[in-house]
This record gives sequence, structure tokens and C-alpha cells, in this order.
Amino acid sequence: MASFTDSIANLISLVVQTPHLESAWLNTLSHMEHLAAEQIMGNISKSTPKEYIPEIQNHADDEYRHRDVILNLRPHAEPLNESYRLLRQRLSNIAESFVMGYFANPVLVQASSRFTAYVHGAITIEQFPFQIYSVYIDGTRDPKIREAMKQVLSEENAHIALGRKFRDSLPAEDQISLQQLQAIEKDMCLKMVLRMTDLVQEFIDADEKNLADLKPSSQLVAMISDRPYATYAWTYALANGEETAARHMQRIFNDRNIPQPPSMQEHVDDEIRHTQMLQRCILLDRRVYSKTDVYKQLEKSMIRASNRYLLGYFSALMKEIKEPEMLYLYGAWGLEMRVFKHYSEIQRTTDNMSLAHTIAVILNDEAEHTKMVNNNLTEKNYFDPEILKFVKQIEEEQFEKFCAQGVHLIVEAEAAGSFVPPYKVVENQVNSTPTLASSPVMELQ
Repeated sequence: MASFTDSIANLISLVVQTPHLESAWLNTLSHMEHLAAEQIMGNISKSTPKEYIPEIQNHADDEYRHRDVILNLRPHAEPLNESYRLLRQRLSNIAESFVMGYFANPVLVQASSRFTAYVHGAITIEQFPFQIYSVYIDGTRDPKIREAMKQVLSEENAHIALGRKFRDSLPAEDQISLQQLQAIEKDMCLKMVLRMTDLVQEFIDADEKNLADLKPSSQLVAMISDRPYATYAWTYALANGEETAARHMQRIFNDRNIPQPPSMQEHVDDEIRHTQMLQRCILLDRRVYSKTDVYKQLEKSMIRASNRYLLGYFSALMKEIKEPEMLYLYGAWGLEMRVFKHYSEIQRTTDNMSLAHTIAVILNDEAEHTKMVNNNLTEKNYFDPEILKFVKQIEEEQFEKFCAQGVHLIVEAEAAGSFVPPYKVVENQVNSTPTLASSPVMELQ
């Protein structure tokens, strides 16, 4: 696998190929500076020491100025055509999910106040310019862009120093692990870079895929990759499925009034935790779309489809596998295999970096579950290649039906009405498409 720096260099090598591609890239960087400034200002609250407010406002002003400087560096202010406009929007959406997702990550949201969140966020997310801008400065062919970006980068050092100064002023109990935050930032940044690379490469190749030639699960993944509302509805259905699957496994034993295997409760607890993680990573975005009736109906319908998938799967297994613990282990094995495949596809293709990061954490847990299941199947002499084949076949049949229904629901929803939330939209200063007014992701004082 390519190193972090090599991955960034690969992306930069693509976006500097033409002035129109580089304009789309600069548009994205400018949007990120704008979002950072909005988050800084949005986290000024009554918890912010009054003597620090002028410095924080200066920090935000720097980010707003960087936004304008980078925006003015674009060789072409307007996209060449509709395809380039859509590319700009997709890149900006990916970048926005990185910025907003990072500020809502599960470690940072433990902050005791908005000021504490700002302090730690400022120190860690400011690593982004050094990771990306440094490589871009070396990669761009435009001397004007190179010199201006060097100036922008030089000013980011002061922001990190400011964050460290504020952090040193916090009591020890309010200080969050920088190592944890930096690991999350780097992981999310890498996922953003890889997703952008794929998107730009696909744009350059102009590889038009015929969805009708794909099986339903691949069609579904392709459709949700560029439809945010579909991503949130499908993710919420998957989150529901995590807990529902755990409850199905518990009922294997509860309905027979027999004790669960010793390792099962930890497994169930993990699945419920995965439900909460998936729900939390799309919380703010879903909240916006949930104001529309067409989104609410889509989400409800996808959850019902998820329930039917799991009911059909476990019902089919129960007809063939009678021994409770064997049923549990084989049922879990089939679902773990599906999670690895489907979640990995979503992680690779989603434009939402918070979701991609969350899936990575979940997949690490699932690796442990799979190891546990395989060990138990072997130790208890349950392992049977023919049963594995049967389980895989049943699960695939049920899952493809689930995905086919998901595709149908998306198409049906798009024909039924608009997903635009009933809020006042504002014209974003970076993108030509309307977006919702920014608000801080931290609901703290």
C-alpha cells in the first residue's frame, strides 16, 4: 500500500494536469478554509475566556483571507461545463465531510466546552495544510500558485502555536489526548485523499458505468456514492440492522430458555455499539434531510427492507440448522462476511469521510468477531464446508434482494419529490451551488 505522502502526491499529480482540474482543486481548498473559519467563529461561546476572543477572531479572519486568496488563484473562476461543475461539487462535498466529520469525531466531542473543542481542533486539524499544501506547492506548475500557497502555509504555523498556547492554559482534566486526535485526523485525511483520487481519475477516464449491468449490491453502492441523502438513509438502515441482527442472535437462545454462549454478550454489545457509531457519524447531516417528508419515507422504507433481509436470512438458516449454538455461529459468520464486503465497498466509494472513518473502526471489531466465530466453529467440531456454502448462498440471495429494494426505493423517492431541506439556503462564498448556512457541530457551552 502506498504511503500517506505518496497517496497525496498521486492526487496532486492528477489535479495539476489541466488548468480546469486545478481550478476544481483550488475551489475545494478554498471551501475547506471557509468551513474552518466558520467552525472557529461558531465555537466562540460563554466558555471562551474573554481575553482570548480577539486572537480567536484573528484566527478566523486568517482562514477567511486564505479562502479568498486561494479562490483568486483559480486559473478559471467558472467550471468549463456541467461535468466540471459536478466535479467541483463532489470534491467540495468530500472535503466538507472531512472537516465537519473531524470536528464531530467521538474523541473531540468529549470536550468539556466549545472552547476546549476549538483548542484541540485547532491544534490537530491544522496538520492538514502541512500534509496537503506542502505536496501541492511542489506539484503545481504555476509559479503564482506556488508562491501564494507558500505564504498561506507559513501562516498556519502561528495557528498551531496559538492552539498550543490555549491548551497549556487548560486544566489537566480538560486536556484531550493529542495522539488520539492526530491519529483520527490522519486516517480521515488519508481516506479523503484516496476518495478524491478515485473521483478525479474516474473523471479523467470518463468511464461511464452502465448500472444495469451490475448486480443490485453494486448498483446500490454506485448510487449512494454521489447521493448524500441516499448515503444517510442507507447508513441508518445498516445501523438499524446491526442491532436487529444482534437481537435475532439473542432470540436463538432466549426463545428456547437456554443460556447464551459465554462470548456472545460481548459480541451483541459490540453490534449495538456499531449501531450507535453509524448513527452518530451521520447525525448532523441526517438531521437536515429529516426535515423533508420524502427523506423520512425513504429512510423508513429502507429500515423495513433491512428487517426483511435479516428475517429472511435467519428464517432460512433455522430450517436447516437446529442446534442453537451452531445456528448462532453460522448466522454470525454469514453476516460478518457480508459486513466486510459491503462496508469495505462503501468505505472505498463514499464521499463522506466521517462515515469512511467510522466503517474502518467497525471493520477492526468485525475482524475480532470473525476470529471468534471461526475458532468456535473449529473447537466445537461444527465446521462443515457444505454448511458454509449453504449459509453464503442464502445470505447472498437475501442481501441482493435487500439491495434491489434499496435501488428501487431511491429511484422511487427521486421521482416523488425534492430532498432540499425547507431551510433558508445561502449562496456559499466558494461554490456556486446553494448550501445551508454553517453552524458549529459542537452543542456545548
